[in-house]
Formats: sequence, structure tokens, C-alpha cells
Amino acid sequence: MNSWSPVDYLIYLSFVFFAFGISLFFKKGLIATKFLGIQFLGLAYQLFAGYFIQPSHIYDYPHFFRTVSPFFYLLGPLGYLFQHYLLYPERKFRLIYLLHFLPFILHIIEYIPFYLLPAALKLEEVNNVFQQNTFYNSQSIYGWVSMRDHLFIKTIYYLAYIIWTLYELYKFYKTTSRSFFKKNLLIVYWLTGDMVMKFVVIILHCFNLVFAKKKHLELTWMDYIFVLEYITMMVFMLLNPKLLKGPTLKGLVFQHSAGFNDKQLIETSKQEKAHQKSSRDKSVLFTLNRYFETEQLFLRPDITLAEVSRYLKIKPRIIRMALQVEMNLSFSDYVNTWRIQYAEEQCRENPKWKNYKLEVIAMESGFGTRQSFNSAVKKIKGVSPGKYFENIL
Repeated sequence: MNSWSPVDYLIYLSFVFFAFGISLFFKKGLIATKFLGIQFLGLAYQLFAGYFIQPSHIYDYPHFFRTVSPFFYLLGPLGYLFQHYLLYPERKFRLIYLLHFLPFILHIIEYIPFYLLPAALKLEEVNNVFQQNTFYNSQSIYGWVSMRDHLFIKTIYYLAYIIWTLYELYKFYKTTSRSFFKKNLLIVYWLTGDMVMKFVVIILHCFNLVFAKKKHLELTWMDYIFVLEYITMMVFMLLNPKLLKGPTLKGLVFQHSAGFNDKQLIETSKQEKAHQKSSRDKSVLFTLNRYFETEQLFLRPDITLAEVSRYLKIKPRIIRMALQVEMNLSFSDYVNTWRIQYAEEQCRENPKWKNYKLEVIAMESGFGTRQSFNSAVKKIKGVSPGKYFENIL
């Protein structure tokens, strides 16, 4: 009876990853889950085909040879796009983003002539690889560049995406508040931990670069660590499914930040009942709040309703109605409330802001002029900026 090796179990793991990837891809909600689903589907095929290209099986299944290689060009782009749309869920996918997948497509096109070969000719290439003792052979009549060169290109490509992803994560954390971290410790740990594991993977890729000339015909402990990253991610998400809903955002805390008194709250409540708030208004407001908070649009003095409407593809009239029904605010008051809340938050949490004069606070918070800042604070808070911020500063 033949003993089973760890490689034999990978084919079963590929079916697990395939089922998990399918469930994520068709899951309703954030576009980020679709990119994560594609990651797991790609990995499922890598594991499935990887089983058949091992020396013990390759002569029986030569058609799987070289089919795994293009998928390594998907690791960086899919990881970046997943994080990008998880942190910025209201951003739209544009066709130009397909350029992220150009190396993957070109690598497939490059090897189409080889994929169409009969088994006998593919076995000749397999023998050539075995003679060189590595899948990353430097001599072959197939492909535009050698597999050895592809290894270098993949490593540089993956490293570039890791750095890009890390920079965006750093930039996002830098612009968020302490309240965000308190509400989203789990997602912060998740994204940070995944980034650490990605650096481990790239170090292993670099290890492959150095030792590619040595025998590399079977899976090594480095390949299993690569698989472990995705197993960890899958288990973590299965235990914490709410992670795929994206960060929990604070929105506008009106009782604290908009300065409503009890009478105004009662009047607003009556208005809400009178209008019988529709689910559409709530949905519009949720989308608007998430868009404003993640993109921090309120920091731009020139932001307009027309611009927001075009991006969200929601008519200005519907946005105005949702704000009126749900919050009893005009669009300009809504934007200014975000600005004041941001100023309060920074003055409380950022030591540098405590030394700012009101003119600087106004400019840093998105108000174009001190006059507009004065008018907004007095209208929304009922007092002058000097009096309102004296206790905060």
C-alpha cells in the first residue's frame, strides 16, 4: 500500500478553496468579496493542477504542464484590489483597472501554442525540464521569455504590489481616527496580519530566485507556507464573517457633533414619522455617509452635490430628499457638519491641532474661508467658533 504524502492532500484542499471561492464570488455585498473569491478560485486551480505536475504524475497528465505559471501574476493585483475595495467600498470598478491583469493575459497568450500541442511534444518539454532539474528552466523553445526570467518578473511584480498595498493601508490608517480603530480592531489586525504574511511569501519568492538553479521539481516547505497564508485567511473569515461587510464607520454623530437639542430631536422624530422614511432614503444616506467618510470629500472646499451625484449615480433630487427626510439637513449643511466633526476629532486626538489658530482649523477642515467656517459653526452649533472650540482646544 502506497503511503500518502502532503501533496496528495492538496488536491482535497483545492476543492475546499474552490467551494469557498465560489461562495465569495457570488456573495451579495462588497465588490471586494468578488476579488477575494477570484483569489481562492485561482489558488484552487493552482493546487489542483500542481498535484498533476509533480514528477510522480506529470507523465500521465502532461496537459497540466505550464498551466499554473500564469496564475502567479494574479496574486499581487487581486490582493491589492481586494484591500482597496474593502477600505473604499463606494468606489466604482473602471475598465482601466483591467490593466492590472495584463501580465496574466500576456503569459497565457504566450503559451497558447504550447497548450495546443499533443501530449507527446509536451512530454519532450517535460524531459527537458527534468534534465535541468528545475521548473524554472532557462532554455526552452516555447514562450517569449524563459521560465527563469518569468520567476524574476513575477517576484518584482508581486513585490511592487505588496509595497503599493502597504502604502495604501498606511495612508488609510493615517487618515482615520482613534474611534475607527476602536470600532474596527478586528479588521485592523486582519489586514495588518495578512500584510505580514505577504512579506513572508515574498521573502520565500526571493529565496526561490537565489536557489532556482538547484533542484526544484517538487513542492517544498516554502510552497506550503504560501498555502498556509490562504488557509489562515479562510479560517479567519469563516470565524468572523462580518469582516466582509467592510469597516464599521462612525458616520455623523448628531447628538454629539451636530449640536441638536432635545426640542430639535423631537421635531426631527415627528418629521421622520410623518414622512414614513423609506428604505430607499436610508440606503442613499448609508451610501452617502460611507462615501464621505472613506473618501473624506468634505476636506475639499469645492465639493458639489452635482459631483457627488455623478459619482454615486444617484440623482441630486434623491440625495437632497434623503438628507431632508433622514437628517433634516441641506446638502451644504451636511458637508459642513462633516467638516466640524472632523475638526473636533482632530483637535481632541491630534496634538498638533491643539496649537492651531481657528483660521488654520477652518482651512484644514475643508472650509474655504474663515467667514464660511464662522457661519457654519454658528448655524449648526448655535455659538461662535471661538466659544465652541475653546473647551476642545
